[in-house]
Amino acid sequence: MDTSTFPNKTAATTAGAATEMAGYIGTSAAHVLDATKDAGKQIGAVAKDEMAALREELDSLTSRVSSMSDLELMAAKEKLLAKMESTKVAARSVAADVTQHFNHGVDVTTGYVKERPLKSMAVAGGVGILLGMLISRR
Repeated sequence: MDTSTFPNKTAATTAGAATEMAGYIGTSAAHVLDATKDAGKQIGAVAKDEMAALREELDSLTSRVSSMSDLELMAAKEKLLAKMESTKVAARSVAADVTQHFNHGVDVTTGYVKERPLKSMAVAGGVGILLGMLISRR
């Protein structure tokens, strides 16, 4: 048996496993990133719509405040507080969705590592070696 080729086979196997693991991690990270971007867009759209409605309500209220009775002012105040609460609820809902998507991505990655612990360790070691080589070259 030629021992000079054995390390190369191990390195090739580790490199292949590292490539496969990196692909799985990259896919999981892409899913998490996409979910986070989508949720961010949703949060932005909801917040923008709610703030525009709130701004319109405030503009309308300030233009009418001098002619309003105390009862109308109290009703307007309650309506404004209700709008602010609905904005908070919408933001919490979207934040919960973001958390759920992020946790799903973490669970997928964790599941892969638990199913293939030796391969995961080999890949982590290979990636560490590659990063160490790249850093030492600078």
